[in-house]
Amino acid sequence: MKSYLIITIFIYISSLCNIFASNSDIKDIIRKAENGLYTNPQQTVFLASKALTETDDKNDIVKLLFIKALAERLLGNNDESLYSLYKIDLNSFNQESNLKGEIYNLMSICYCAISDFQKAIELNDNAVSIFKANNDSTKLASAYNNKGLIHNHMNENVQSEKFLLEALKINRAIKNFKGISANLNNLCLYHGNLKKQKEYIQEAIIINKNLDAQWSLAENYNNLGRLYIYDNDYGNAQKALAKAYTIANEIGAKGIICDNYEYYSILYDQSCNYQKAFEYQSKLNSLKQELLSENNLRKIELNIAEEKLNEVIRENEIKKQEYRIQRLEKNIYGIIIISSLVTIITILLTQRSKRKKKLALIKAQYKLEQSQHEIARQKVNLQNMELMNAQLTLENNKQQMTNMAAFLKSRNELLEKIKELIKQGYKLNGNEVTIHLKKINAIITQYQDNDKTNSLTLKTTNDINNDFLERLEKKHPKLTNGEKHLACLLRTDMSAKEIAILTGTTPKTINMNRYRLRKALNLNSETDLTEYIKQI
Repeated sequence: MKSYLIITIFIYISSLCNIFASNSDIKDIIRKAENGLYTNPQQTVFLASKALTETDDKNDIVKLLFIKALAERLLGNNDESLYSLYKIDLNSFNQESNLKGEIYNLMSICYCAISDFQKAIELNDNAVSIFKANNDSTKLASAYNNKGLIHNHMNENVQSEKFLLEALKINRAIKNFKGISANLNNLCLYHGNLKKQKEYIQEAIIINKNLDAQWSLAENYNNLGRLYIYDNDYGNAQKALAKAYTIANEIGAKGIICDNYEYYSILYDQSCNYQKAFEYQSKLNSLKQELLSENNLRKIELNIAEEKLNEVIRENEIKKQEYRIQRLEKNIYGIIIISSLVTIITILLTQRSKRKKKLALIKAQYKLEQSQHEIARQKVNLQNMELMNAQLTLENNKQQMTNMAAFLKSRNELLEKIKELIKQGYKLNGNEVTIHLKKINAIITQYQDNDKTNSLTLKTTNDINNDFLERLEKKHPKLTNGEKHLACLLRTDMSAKEIAILTGTTPKTINMNRYRLRKALNLNSETDLTEYIKQI
């Protein structure tokens, strides 16, 4: 059963892995596109475009369009960047969604590049509002940086510097090095404090080298060359511009190459090398014309792209149908597996229920046995109590017999005394006999009065015996009940014969018990047992 369960679960997990394999591939493409955004934006555009044709997940599509728009912006294709951004349905986002703010922020810099400054500021303000509401310092610094760039393009350098410094302050506080390098670079876009601006651009270069941000590094070297031109240091300016061109050409950043040609033209013009200046100016015009031509050809390219897109859509529809069939097969397979799992779980639960019932029966039997044991224990306790009551009754009877023996002894003493007096009367004559008879009568009367208080006498005798027993137990605590009873009888001066009659035994037995009592009291042969008992 266990092996069957393990095999079933393994098959089910394998089917799930097959279902989600395609999604995993898309995630890998998105990750590669993001990692190569600033090092190889051309590859990022290619990867994002490829992934967009292979996924129908809305979240993935939004993310890929945004990444593609960023890469197109870095390559100088602002119209393509805006085209990708406008494909995203902004109404589907929450009003304060961070991604919505990022889209507004990127749109603002694209509109700035095509000189629509009013639209650029409007979009940037929207982005700033969202980032402030979400308390997102990193994104807010990026929005301030773009606002500084917009004011720079509008030749409002004071306002530009204000927002760029604010962005730099935030990025330094949160240690956002990519943002710091962008702020430092943009603070060098106008003719200001050249010494300070050189320090800014050198720091930006160090950061971008560590980040391997090739596009940003090319822009840094362009701006460094321009600062050297302002400072009339043409040798260093040429070196910086050469580095900028090499990097920009490798990554295909046409916008940076345009700026590079412009700075080269200014460099050679100020150093009086007019031929070179004209050459780079011509290159600049050609590249601008190429970019403009590209922009003019957008509609034709879009039509061609639309046809290709329709073809791709048809192919995707076929693939989707095939995918649906495969998915249906997998779902059927999954249903079979789930049904098997449900069957197994049902069997296990049934077995578990049976075990629970069996355990409950065992517990009930155990409780019944416990109850029977308790009843037996109660019976034993009852028998013990009955035995104790019988022993107490026996002890009371023995006590009553002892008291009766004491009473009979007292009667016997009276009769012996009267008998003795009668014998004495035989020897008397005349008046002496009369007086003697009166004396006998007085004694009899006295004992008759005592008869009226027999119950009190018997009670007193009982109390005396109890006091005696307390003293005897204190002095000899190890005596048995039979030995203590015999001691009470001996204390009344009863003979062995009288005790035997009273207890229903033989005198021989009483003598044997006297011997045992003597040993229990640790008496030697010279000590009289009865006298010893009377003295206690």
